[in-house]
Amino acid sequence: MKKINPVLWAILLLLAALIFISFAYDLSFLNNSRFFQNLKIVSTYFFGVLPLLLVVGIFLLLLTNKWAFKIEKLSLGGFNLMFDNPAKLYVRSVRSFLDTKRTLFKIDFERDNFDETLTSYYKTYEFFRNEMKILDNEKKRGRWSNKGEQRVLYDVTNKIVQELNEFLTSHQNNYRRWYKHISDTDSVTRIDGGESLVFHMTPISEVQKNYYGYFGICEGFTTVNDFFQSTVNEHFNVNMSKWERENSNA
Repeated sequence: MKKINPVLWAILLLLAALIFISFAYDLSFLNNSRFFQNLKIVSTYFFGVLPLLLVVGIFLLLLTNKWAFKIEKLSLGGFNLMFDNPAKLYVRSVRSFLDTKRTLFKIDFERDNFDETLTSYYKTYEFFRNEMKILDNEKKRGRWSNKGEQRVLYDVTNKIVQELNEFLTSHQNNYRRWYKHISDTDSVTRIDGGESLVFHMTPISEVQKNYYGYFGICEGFTTVNDFFQSTVNEHFNVNMSKWERENSNA
């Protein structure tokens, strides 16, 4: 058991003694004494300047490296203020975001809804387009503390934006129009010319296989997956193995 500091013991005993005296004895006769009058004046001034003393004390502790406050990133009115290495903050932010984006790394053509996946891809595109401004602003100000690392991150982010933009431009509009039509009409025209399928009664994998651009969009998804598995994950080190386990347990 950890020993209590003797000074702390003395303070505790003093407080206990004061509490005991205040209950055991009538001290009202001391109200008019010079000592207590002066004590009231001193205490009034002391508690008045106490906030200033606390601020000064904290400032002195910071100067002596006893304490340290750390704010990584502060957003004010759309402006990002950085208080740490921008590259490290950027990697942590991106890794946290990508950790929930399985379809960027491995899409399941039998279970994933392409419409929802397109929405996820577009949100990812917006995320990187906004986040890369952090590095871009640092570059414009000439404040790249680790220019090599930050330049690499900026370049790979630019490639991510380009890759997603290419995919979305090629596939998003056509698929969304087709998907909205079949969901509104509740009917899916089969590619093989057979009897139409009832949209809400058909598994999503079978619905999507009747999209006229099915093989093209699947190829696009595969290209994005390959890009994120190799080029992107090399820099952000996302744990992709957990998705393999999920698939094996499904």
